Amino acid sequence: MAKKFAFILVIFVGLSCDSRSQSFTLYKKGKVIPVVKVNNADLHPLAEDLCDLFEQAAGMRPEIIEGNIPKGNPVIEIGYLKSREAEEYTFLFTQKKNDFIIEGADKESLYYANRKFFELYTTANQFNFNIKEEKLSEINIPRNLEYKFTPDFEYREPYFPQNFKEQFRRWNMTHTLDEEWGIWGHNINKAIKVTEPMLAIINGEVNEEQLCFSSPELKGALTDYIKNQIKENAKQSKYMIMPNDNALVCQCDRCKALGNTEKNASPAVFTLLNSLAKEFSDKQFFSTAYITTQQPPEFKLKENAGVMLSTMAFPKGVVIAQSSKKDFAEKQLSGWKSVTNTIYLWDYVVNFDNYLEVYPTVEIMQQNLQFYKSRGVTGVFMQGSEGTYSSFSDLKSYLYAQLLQDVNVSLERCMNTFFNENYIGVNDLLFDYYTNAERLALESKKAFDIYGGFNQAYDKYIEKSGFDLFYDRLIQRTDTLEVQKNKNLQKLLLGFTFQKLEMLRTKGIGVGGYAEKTEGGNIKIKPFTHTLFERLKKLKKQTGVEEYNESGLKLSDYITYWDEQILNGNYNNLLLNKKIQFLTPLDEDYPNGRMLTDGAVGFSDYYNNWLLISAEAPSIKIYTEDVASASTIKMNFLVDEKHRIYPPKEIRVEINGRQYGAEVVTKEGTYKATAIIPITLKEDDEAIIITIVKQPDYTKRPVACDELYFNKNI
Repeated sequence: MAKKFAFILVIFVGLSCDSRSQSFTLYKKGKVIPVVKVNNADLHPLAEDLCDLFEQAAGMRPEIIEGNIPKGNPVIEIGYLKSREAEEYTFLFTQKKNDFIIEGADKESLYYANRKFFELYTTANQFNFNIKEEKLSEINIPRNLEYKFTPDFEYREPYFPQNFKEQFRRWNMTHTLDEEWGIWGHNINKAIKVTEPMLAIINGEVNEEQLCFSSPELKGALTDYIKNQIKENAKQSKYMIMPNDNALVCQCDRCKALGNTEKNASPAVFTLLNSLAKEFSDKQFFSTAYITTQQPPEFKLKENAGVMLSTMAFPKGVVIAQSSKKDFAEKQLSGWKSVTNTIYLWDYVVNFDNYLEVYPTVEIMQQNLQFYKSRGVTGVFMQGSEGTYSSFSDLKSYLYAQLLQDVNVSLERCMNTFFNENYIGVNDLLFDYYTNAERLALESKKAFDIYGGFNQAYDKYIEKSGFDLFYDRLIQRTDTLEVQKNKNLQKLLLGFTFQKLEMLRTKGIGVGGYAEKTEGGNIKIKPFTHTLFERLKKLKKQTGVEEYNESGLKLSDYITYWDEQILNGNYNNLLLNKKIQFLTPLDEDYPNGRMLTDGAVGFSDYYNNWLLISAEAPSIKIYTEDVASASTIKMNFLVDEKHRIYPPKEIRVEINGRQYGAEVVTKEGTYKATAIIPITLKEDDEAIIITIVKQPDYTKRPVACDELYFNKNI
């Protein structure tokens, strides 16, 4: 097996040798003009591609020759690797006599090799290729060069908007779902028409929510579908056969005979996988290690069958090898390694609750990819923000593409190149801030969930990153630049401004928050809050960015919430910043009851400013001396059925034996349910006990409350 990036340079050394004798001049303006040779008509598009690149970079277009080569001209020859060599490496550069030979395992390898040639031996790169004003005047390569390239992973996909572009994939040698997969994910139902004989048997009854993987009808339908795909799109060489996204396992006699249990569907799923792999030996078949298929089967998989292992159960935002889950991860990987040599990884590299949060985990991921590769992982699907913009998605697409080729690549060098080429005028500011954020996230041992609120990011890296100073400097710098000409910079500014507003919103009223309490007891919005809000509106209009998380939350709604509930809201609360006492346990992830009195208003996102309480009948104690003039209590609750967060049924209040209460009312079309309870306080009252009564059907589900208001009237 050839070593990856093996670079063998043979130099004939002599006392009189100079550097010029050690290099081969492939092109010199007006003097040395190469020709491109192809011996196979199938390779003509690759020759045209190389000539296109030459024309863009050097301002000249080599001639393509299929017959005799003119004497004196350097020759660039394009061809395929021999089958044995193609199994060992992806492409090969060779310099012999007057020839420079580019050989690849397949067409896509050659498209990449054409571009890698320019990156290695000229000042041109994928970022400046089409905009470089100064054309190349000379191209030299080492004499007797032999450069072999093999990427670290056979499948490489950074799932970001940039990877949907063909030229990005050709420059970075990445793959894409649409081109590679005939079936992907939980999509068997979309590929075939599911009939009753294909459905699972659960508790003796047909269940429409899951499939029966021992069903002959299911196998027949999948076989027909694959045959049709081969005719219509032969390039789609991979098929994922996985259960629907739930914990149901078919318990029919056939499935149980294969080894299925109530929690393990692997026996039937991988038996079907092996059967399809045997029938279509030139295609690849995968299932996932996920929910009911986490346990490897007790038999070997076919050579063209494998598993895609979800890292959902692995810790996020930390180095696996330094975590308490290292042994768990190794056991998972070794278990699958015992049944297959093809292990792909399904990993996650953004905050899916907030695409506009920087989520600087590339350096963490580099160490994790090194760990995974050493344990037998052969392919990686990096789930990013798909086709939706996320902060630094352009940078991350590039960095992950580089890492999936070479897990030891210098990220600092790559980041420096990227910012210098793409963010001229602010490259130094962005490079310094982003690399600092990456370093802080790497050094921190705190968790960094892929579904996490702003406070987690703040504790992980933002607090120590100097973000406020960076943001001010960036705004000052961009005021002097023609920002409208750089859409990516506008989008970054949008993300940073959103982050600033989230910082203010989660801090509530007081130090670091969006407003302050005046000496007279009134609430005053800070001027800077208005400035940020207007900037966000302007940048949203300029960029067209709308959705900012996986659930499809919209910036237009976010702006409306700010306008109506904060900037033009009426926040009066006698309990503001006062202490309250919980008489029932708080959740481990939500230990701070102060969230109900900090003025931090909740929007439709459950992960910021909402206190989630799982106790069956949560009770809160408030001392009357803090709210002596109050005549009403108001509580807002989140309505979020997607995340199974339901409002309570009613609120009950007890004051010195007196009973008050009100039902919780949900206004149609809103995400908040509200209860307003009139109360009467007397001089000898000492405490107020509030009990939240959940809906009978949801006593085991959490309720979410943002603020507990006490006022003279509502």
